[in-house]
Amino acid sequence: MKSFLYILFNEVKRFFSIREYRILLMLALKYGTSKRYEKKEIAFDGHVFVVADFKSFFWQYKQIYVDKCYQFKTEEKNPVILDCGANVGLSALFFSRSYPSAKIVAYEADANIYNCLLNNIQKNKVRNVEALQKAVWTSNAGITFLSEGADGGAVCAEGTAVESVALKDEIENYQKISLLKMDIEGAEVEVIRSVKDVLHKCENVFIEYHSFAGKEQHLHELLTILSSNGFRYYLKEEVVLSQPFVTKGNPGPMDMQINIFAYK
Repeated sequence: MKSFLYILFNEVKRFFSIREYRILLMLALKYGTSKRYEKKEIAFDGHVFVVADFKSFFWQYKQIYVDKCYQFKTEEKNPVILDCGANVGLSALFFSRSYPSAKIVAYEADANIYNCLLNNIQKNKVRNVEALQKAVWTSNAGITFLSEGADGGAVCAEGTAVESVALKDEIENYQKISLLKMDIEGAEVEVIRSVKDVLHKCENVFIEYHSFAGKEQHLHELLTILSSNGFRYYLKEEVVLSQPFVTKGNPGPMDMQINIFAYK
């Protein structure tokens, strides 16, 4: 009973103390029955967003606005933020509102999602975000990209050709990067390898790491690269397994997803 009351009290406390939590619940009530992968206009906190999939948007809002997972501190007057895998622009909006003097570059490879991103930036008058319809990769030679319809599109041999941008070149354009946010659905290992010699220019790094069933795991390699560039890191599992020895990963193509927060 004490545990139940503790949980109940904390949820009530969150409701009254966190405005974004109340907005999250209202979003669930208003749009919670939306079909998957259905483009929809969402109104929240004075903003109007076009989203490609409400479920993906909902969990993004929770992570970005309620949990504030991308919040960071910097002494830079004009921080530079590279938003790799910007999706429909919710993270870009958060960065713009939280750091109004920042220069934000938002990269999105999926043409349909990019159109939502561009529309949302323009419609909500987000002035300090530059949106690029390009995949973040190891070169500028282009890549094949498979669209999932929401936030799961990825570099894939069976996909369609899209323009790419070499992240190393992008980082070298700046003296310092306040935040490098990387949510690129499986391409993170190759890309981080390609920037290991310039990663020291970043102050904070977020990487969504994906491990695919039956394929070699590279989490240790990513952590080694981060450590060699002077970062400490915090790991947060995105999917919780109660019996990993029994299940040996999630059913399906991806058996683990870890969020890496690296900082100096």
